[in-house]
Amino acid sequence: MMTGGRETGNRNFPSHHCTVRHDVDLVKLLLPANSIPRRIARWWRRMCLIDHHSPVTRLVFRSDTAIKREMSRQLTYYPGTIHPLSYFRFIWECLMIVTFATAFHMIPYDVTFLYRIGDYYPFTAFHMVLLGIDCICLADVVISLYTGTYRRRNQQVDLNLKRVRKQYLRMWFWIDIISSAPDPLLTKLIPPSTLDHSLVYCLHRLDYHPGCLWDLWSLLSVMKIFRFRTFLRYTRRFCQRFGLRRNVIKFIAMLATVLTVFHWGTCLLFMVLRLAQGTDPALIDQRSWSQKILFWNQTSFVRYLECSYRTLYTVTHITHDFNESMTYDDMVMSLIYTISGYILKIYLLAELLIFIRILFSSTSKYHEYRYELSNYMRHEQLPAALQKQVLSFYDFRHPKIYSRWTLIRSVLGEQFYGEIRMEVLGPLLRACPLLRATFSDQQLTALGLGMSFQLFMKNDIIARWEGGGDAAGAGTSDVRNWNMVFIVNGTVAIYTSGWKQVLHLENGEHFGEFQLLFDADKVKFPNLVAVENTELYTLSRDWLERFLQPYPTVRQNLIDLATEHLRRMEQMQRGTVLDTLANVETVRMQRSRSPGTE
Repeated sequence: MMTGGRETGNRNFPSHHCTVRHDVDLVKLLLPANSIPRRIARWWRRMCLIDHHSPVTRLVFRSDTAIKREMSRQLTYYPGTIHPLSYFRFIWECLMIVTFATAFHMIPYDVTFLYRIGDYYPFTAFHMVLLGIDCICLADVVISLYTGTYRRRNQQVDLNLKRVRKQYLRMWFWIDIISSAPDPLLTKLIPPSTLDHSLVYCLHRLDYHPGCLWDLWSLLSVMKIFRFRTFLRYTRRFCQRFGLRRNVIKFIAMLATVLTVFHWGTCLLFMVLRLAQGTDPALIDQRSWSQKILFWNQTSFVRYLECSYRTLYTVTHITHDFNESMTYDDMVMSLIYTISGYILKIYLLAELLIFIRILFSSTSKYHEYRYELSNYMRHEQLPAALQKQVLSFYDFRHPKIYSRWTLIRSVLGEQFYGEIRMEVLGPLLRACPLLRATFSDQQLTALGLGMSFQLFMKNDIIARWEGGGDAAGAGTSDVRNWNMVFIVNGTVAIYTSGWKQVLHLENGEHFGEFQLLFDADKVKFPNLVAVENTELYTLSRDWLERFLQPYPTVRQNLIDLATEHLRRMEQMQRGTVLDTLANVETVRMQRSRSPGTE
């Protein structure tokens, strides 16, 4: 298919102009719609298709081609299936996150603390919310029968509804149906006189009759807690869609788990009290903790707060009165909650240590390696001045963090690592007229990957020229070891062979492009010294020769351009040469104020 309008060039291939559209809308292509009902049906099909904007989808299918193949497979073979990674499924999962979070807190509260006739009549807003939760969960059962499955462990998507329904009907269907029964409506059909004989009351009195089963559905609704893993899975997908970090997702899951366990522990504490002691204050054991405070004549919410506080200080072991008289069931619950509290503390402490270690891993490695370096220098009995200089170099090289570029390079790959290097080295390389005029963008990226980072402290010698003399070939080894420098931060002083200062180079400047191409008989090789702590990148002559070996034409063009620059310099006077070098941004010359410096 041809694209209309002007073609846009490819960033990686400037000479290539693509005439094929890769953003083909398969829904419009396979599902034509000429009327409003058909457009509505196509919109619904689009909502049920795989969502190519979702990060979870990108994680599973990796490429646009794989996503389009999955979309085509669904439209062709499974047109009535809702994809588990579709946009509709994401919206529905967001609704189910709120529904599950509400159900996990309201259902145990309703089963445990609401047992009086006044808690059921009249029909309160609390029970309206429970009824709405049951209706949404029943709708989720229907939607689950038409939705495919996604297995995160092996990253497989199953859209075969026959196989999906068979697997769903084995277990989860019955749990969802039983726990989603609209028990508030069933309670409304029960006569008020029967509400005193609840199932918990019958279990306590060991007096069973048909009226005890009126709140059986209400008790069975606590089976919805088996869907807590589904709730955590939906929450993880929600966080992944918005690009939250793994540590944040894990913290949210831990927080939701701890709050839910604490809430259910609070309800369990009062449920055990109801089963063991009953709800009649006159018949409750005087050693029970509920008899020490005004508990039974309070509202259900106040009783919940009392149980929450007792659960909190028992689990966390904030305080404990060993002189307190307790019943045997109180002792058992206190023992179980205390042991569970210690296990929870160990788990949370381990997770916290892992989180802190990951969060401050670079800083901890920095201090670890610095301490190891200090011990090594003390073991070798190095001079104090040298130890101080080495530690200063380490602190300047790794400012409070430690990173290994070799590991980062191996993880990212050459392409991304090259783009990162060009963000720093691109302006420096393009500031050199010889390199900018000779090499392409891809070749400049290759040069950036071949450059080495160097750090020099104050008064360190960056390059020293020891060649010269009358002997033929003197200084040949020094010529091959010459490095062109690109200054990132700091100041570099250039000296003659007689150690007479010529000029200073600062941030963003470079020196040594002619020395990379010619020998000592054609250009001068100076000495380079760091005036202050300096960060720079070096391009070696030996590496450049190996790089240019497959490109003889490029090498010749580079030499010809450099020769032309030198020929023009030789025809000018000394003052004009200095001005020309400043204009082409090769170096920034600083003229001496006194004429006797030459």
